[in-house]
Amino acid sequence: MNPLADEVFLRHMVDAIEPIMEFTAAHSPEAFAREWVLQNALLHELQILGEAAGRLSRDLTDRHPEVPWADVTGLRHKVVHDYFVVDLQVVWDTATLDVPVVRPQIEGMLREITGPS
Repeated sequence: MNPLADEVFLRHMVDAIEPIMEFTAAHSPEAFAREWVLQNALLHELQILGEAAGRLSRDLTDRHPEVPWADVTGLRHKVVHDYFVVDLQVVWDTATLDVPVVRPQIEGMLREITGPS
C-alpha cells in the first residue's frame, strides 16, 4: 500500500471528474451526439478517470467495494482498445448518471488519505 501514490491517482480522478461534470452540465445529449470535439473531450477525461482508477492500490480499492471499479476501468479499456465501436449513448449515460455517483465516493477516499481540508 502506498498512500502517497493513491493520493496522486485519486487527485487525477477528481481532476478528470470536474470537466466531465462541466461538459455534461453545459451540453445536451443532442449536442454531444453532434459535436465530435465534445465527444473527444469527454472520452479523454473518462480515459484519465479509468487509468487512474486502475493504478490505485488493491488495499484501497478492496476497502471501497461500493465503487464499481471494474466499470470505471472497463470503460477506459473499451475507449482505448475498441474506440471504433464505442457507443456514445453509453458514454453519455456514464458521464451523466454514473460519474456523479462516483464523485463523492472518490472525494471521500481522498479525504480519508489526506484528512479534512
